[in-house]
Amino acid sequence: MRTIKTSSKYDSAREIAPRTNKPSGGHRFRMWGAWAMVLLVLGAMASITVMPAQAATPKTIISLTFDDGNADQAAAEQVLKASGLVGTFYITTSWIGDTGYLTQADLHNFVADGNEIGGHTVTHPDLTQLSTAAATKEICDGRTTLQSWGFTVDSFAYPFAEENASVENDAKSCGYTSARGLGDLHSPASCADCPFAETLPPAKPMIIRAPDQVDSTWTLKDLQDSVTNAEAKGGWVQLTFHRIAVGTDPTLTISPTLFQQFVTWLAARTANGTTSVQTVAQAMGVQTVPTPTPTPTPSPTPTVTPTPTSFTDVPTSYPFYNEITWLAGNNITTGWPEAGNTWTFRPVQPIARDAFAAFLYRFKGSPAFTPPAVSPFEDVATTAPFYKEITWLYASKITTGYLSGNVRTFQPSATVNRDAVAAFLYRIHGSPAVTGASNFTDVSSTNMFYKEITWLAANGITSGWIEPNQTVTFRPNLSIQRDAIAAFLYRYDSKFGRN
Repeated sequence: MRTIKTSSKYDSAREIAPRTNKPSGGHRFRMWGAWAMVLLVLGAMASITVMPAQAATPKTIISLTFDDGNADQAAAEQVLKASGLVGTFYITTSWIGDTGYLTQADLHNFVADGNEIGGHTVTHPDLTQLSTAAATKEICDGRTTLQSWGFTVDSFAYPFAEENASVENDAKSCGYTSARGLGDLHSPASCADCPFAETLPPAKPMIIRAPDQVDSTWTLKDLQDSVTNAEAKGGWVQLTFHRIAVGTDPTLTISPTLFQQFVTWLAARTANGTTSVQTVAQAMGVQTVPTPTPTPTPSPTPTVTPTPTSFTDVPTSYPFYNEITWLAGNNITTGWPEAGNTWTFRPVQPIARDAFAAFLYRFKGSPAFTPPAVSPFEDVATTAPFYKEITWLYASKITTGYLSGNVRTFQPSATVNRDAVAAFLYRIHGSPAVTGASNFTDVSSTNMFYKEITWLAANGITSGWIEPNQTVTFRPNLSIQRDAIAAFLYRYDSKFGRN
């Protein structure tokens, strides 16, 4: 039985209720004829003696897919990036840019990180309830809109997992090479008699089988089992996520902590050589899987002994675990107190300008400083939590803030871009002379922080990203995350010391 759908875009994210173990109707019902034929063939072959052969190691592909374009998927994408994994984001185009949803800039950042953008129609309707013309328009217009935004669009997901032969033909005629359903593979609460994985290549690419969507009832073991069960014989599993957040619609939401735990486990799992994480288009063979190129890691890497105050959201396997623990050990951060007397660091959260001022002040040893009686910034009151640190930054000529006419602001709640971090660290070091050229393809000599970014790279504080085409980028306008700040400050300290 399927869930009741409404016209609200916030409710329409509810894709499909879990199928029962033995459903009537649908594609699985149409498979019984085929199974009967298989049984006849097996019966005919029963008298044949076959010598055992050495079985080839099965290959399993996991695709992490995200539906609708919810804003909290941006943080989830950063978790993937930190672990070297990629995903496919199925986008409902009319929602992009709305409150609570991703922006076009987010999508371009995703693609820059190696992810795929797929189609999920314009308005997320039940396509089987529309006329053929209307359904075709929803599917095709969604794809052409994404293409007009600059994306290569090969993969589609049916809203509510509702489809029929006509809708499948529409998806194919609109130019999609695959389309995903839901509920036709083994799932934690349903379909116990279903296979654990889709075949590669899929027998029906316009209705690719997948487990039920991931929801609040799934545990870490459920997610792990979806991988390990498939590994027994190999094949393809698409896992479908909607919300990765706390305090939102509980039906289709899992916590960031659970998502982080699963991604960390999955990244380590790929080391077994038989399981890989690919986008849907990569699994279908229509987009190339890039050859991993290791990004150089500046040395030395700190050796840190975990303490009882370690952050619960930064496991020892986290890529920047040592740097974050070093940051806390040097009293540059305390993190956030949580329930149960635990602490979190929130590593993938972009850092705000006021918090970064505090980090820099503490990084420099919390020097003696008397803040002015009158704030130099219109938007920073003398009672602001980080007033002392922000005004120290200004007095030290590390920042000038933003000047509009005669009004100077600091914008304390705004996030810090990567190019601004380069400028702050360069000024902290005394603004030394810089020679040489930048090797970042996205930082031209006309960039206002060209010198500072070039200096940052020359001193091993950043190495940037190696893109699929083997160019190296810095992504200057990307908001920097708290884990990356920990890495930058540690590398600066390793090179120059803190004082």
